[in-house]
Amino acid sequence: MAQYKNLASFFKFAADLFSERNAIYWRSPDHASKAKDKYTGINGKKLKELVYLASRAIEQLGLNRGDKAAIISETRLQWVITDFACVMNGITTVPIYTTMTAQQVKFIIEHSEAKICFASTKILAEKVSAVFNELPNLEHIISFNKTENEPEYIINFEDLIYKEVVEDKKPYSETAADKYFEEASQKINEDDPLTIIYTSGTTGNPKGVCLSHKNTLANVKQCDDSFNITDTDRFLSFLPLAHTYERTAGYYLPLSKGAEIYYAQSIDTLSVQMQETRPTIILTVPVLFVKIFDRISKSIKTYPKFKQAIANKAIAVGLKYRKNKNNFLWRMADKQVFAQMRERTGGKLRFFISGGSALNVKLAEFFDAIAITILQGYGMTEASPVISVNRENTSYFETVGPPLVGVTVKIAEDGEILVKGDNVMLGYYKNEKDTSETLINGWLHTGDIGVIDKNGCLKITDRKKTLIKTSGGKYISLTHIEDTIGVSKYVDQIIAFASDHRQFVSALVVPDFDELKAYADSKKFSYTDNLSLIKNEELKDFIEKEINLAQKDLAKYERVRKFELLPVPFTIESGEVTPTLKLKRKVIEERYKAAIDKFYE
Repeated sequence: MAQYKNLASFFKFAADLFSERNAIYWRSPDHASKAKDKYTGINGKKLKELVYLASRAIEQLGLNRGDKAAIISETRLQWVITDFACVMNGITTVPIYTTMTAQQVKFIIEHSEAKICFASTKILAEKVSAVFNELPNLEHIISFNKTENEPEYIINFEDLIYKEVVEDKKPYSETAADKYFEEASQKINEDDPLTIIYTSGTTGNPKGVCLSHKNTLANVKQCDDSFNITDTDRFLSFLPLAHTYERTAGYYLPLSKGAEIYYAQSIDTLSVQMQETRPTIILTVPVLFVKIFDRISKSIKTYPKFKQAIANKAIAVGLKYRKNKNNFLWRMADKQVFAQMRERTGGKLRFFISGGSALNVKLAEFFDAIAITILQGYGMTEASPVISVNRENTSYFETVGPPLVGVTVKIAEDGEILVKGDNVMLGYYKNEKDTSETLINGWLHTGDIGVIDKNGCLKITDRKKTLIKTSGGKYISLTHIEDTIGVSKYVDQIIAFASDHRQFVSALVVPDFDELKAYADSKKFSYTDNLSLIKNEELKDFIEKEINLAQKDLAKYERVRKFELLPVPFTIESGEVTPTLKLKRKVIEERYKAAIDKFYE
């Protein structure tokens, strides 16, 4: 990109772009104040000062260019300061999800050979501290929160910046900072590693995806060339910055365009914070739309009968005329119902961008019916990460849109999606075998199966590893089966199993217990907890009928014939779900081996 050749010059450009304007906002603890006063902001000049001081402080820790620094933190200002301070020192950052276990954290720090680890809270610092003695390369843990009576290797972030290691003690000078950033930029080659992001993976240990400055900035430009983002836009960010999707498209991209970024506290506070911040763009994953749809559905059920009828009729009209919003009936439904629904997003929303996993088409059609735009996209960490996305005025729900400008996509003979562009990774860190199997003649082999339709849009049809040949010789898609049955409102999670030595498809199913309890109450079934619910034979029969109804259009050999209901959901904490909310097939299959084998006795 013309203005910047690496993330050091990018930072100076972005900081100068904002200068006196606030770039990033976060919620202050004073919840009693007016909504507009609940957020604290930082402008470009102050951000430049903090990054300069943090950079100088990190210098004193004795790290060399090319050394690694782990960051285990939720999205917050200190993450940003740390990120750019490491850039200035030529240090490669290694983001870690806060939900990972101590052993997972240990693996990543050990494999990456990180010498320092930034941790946002006392709990996270303790998680790293618990394995500190098993990590010979790790020299310091730097805590964003104030700590007392800690071991010498734990340093407070503010103490690091302001007290202990800034040697010259001279008053801050913006001129000195600019010179420092320029000198830092001169030392960085565009192909130098910027970050190593460990993909959570659904099987085995995570792989460290090594992305260069060029990879990341190329993807920022590719996104910029494909969308009209301006300094009037406002992003509401709730995904973790450890996720390259949020880091590239929800952090670097808005900073490059002068667009404001507001940090949400969590997905649970998003509903309130959308109304407070009135965003124009939100990056998200499909689970958010399930939550919003459920909230709307439950809200409608609390209306008086006549208002329920009006709302349901309006939704029916919206679905019927969603492609013709100039229709008189749609405009009436919009005025009476949809406008109020949209106001819950803040009333200024241009679009959501949905990634991470497949978006249910019927859910997308519902939001389109009420004039909320969802642009489904596709990417992977190895591509920095965005590969394709639907555009604002041409969105096809069954696809993940056309490739970004500057990204080339082709379909291999076996149907695998191949990607080429400056955004494609350097390789997997210390893993030549997987690198050579994934990067072949400059093409990234995604492991996904797909087609390019007549509109030039990419459609993901499957995952290579979930295409299974059954004992009957038929190829089936476990993903397709799971997506098909997962549309039932009584199914929260489902994972299917089949193989060349299994005669049919089986599944483990976690019911949506709110819906199941509501049904049980309507039938006056007695229960005490989730376990007693799924042990009820009549409820099991009911769920079986729901599954059969959902899979009626599947071929007979694709249908789930046996299943078991589980009383608790798969979770990140249990190690069964990745931080990007994908089920870990190998982990679950090993954990529930006895139950799965029983299906085939």
